Amino acid sequence: MEAGPMPPKAELKETAWYPAYEEANVATGLAAGLVGRGQIGKGMWAAPDEMARMLKQKVDHLHAGASCAWVPNPTAATLHALHYLSVSVPEVQARLAELTGRDTLSVRSKLLAVPVVDPAALALYPAGAIQAELDNNAQGILGYVSRWVGQGVGCSKVADLHGVSLMEDRATLRISSQHIANWLRHGVVTEEQVLESMQRMARLVDEQNSADRTYKPMAPAFDGPEWHAALDLVFGGRDAPNGYTEFTLTARRQERKAMS
Repeated sequence: MEAGPMPPKAELKETAWYPAYEEANVATGLAAGLVGRGQIGKGMWAAPDEMARMLKQKVDHLHAGASCAWVPNPTAATLHALHYLSVSVPEVQARLAELTGRDTLSVRSKLLAVPVVDPAALALYPAGAIQAELDNNAQGILGYVSRWVGQGVGCSKVADLHGVSLMEDRATLRISSQHIANWLRHGVVTEEQVLESMQRMARLVDEQNSADRTYKPMAPAFDGPEWHAALDLVFGGRDAPNGYTEFTLTARRQERKAMS
């Protein structure tokens, strides 16, 4: 949070830090002796309606040394199980154990290289790029908290900025809210800019959920616990312990239930 502004999320995955994080995850599991005793996992496939793409891409988790991975539904689990018939995870892990044992310092060095960007470099981004990233984060936050706080629904399919259904959970909420909080901290965006984006995205989220009769709209009043939960997560994100969202979500959910 304090080291400097983070790059846009898509760019973050292109830095040396991101693959080092994934590699260190596996290396730590191998060093801890999890092989034959526990699982080394990889993350969720977030697009439950895109099974063909998942079948093509998620095998990469096995090649990276994972012995299990999150999937969004039973259909995805069945398809992902096919990957384990074509890749020998024990052989991959044995090879990785030998390699990481020789190169542990390099992995740790990359992991400790915080991928901040020069604020001056952000000013050179294409017109609208910063606003687009802000809108993407704001829409994801509002799409998730409106269901968590308003309906008590946790991990679920939430339409993104372009209407594509993606699995959202507290982890993705934490990333998006901390990203905006980081940009606020380092002056990449202003409070007024964030608030404008949040209000505009709240109207979009309301529209995306208009067919749900149990949904609680955030606009035009912008005064419900769902709306305030989103603001708390962003504007209070710098002070949130490790960026965790549970405290805010629980308090605002209790507020919504008390209003029922």
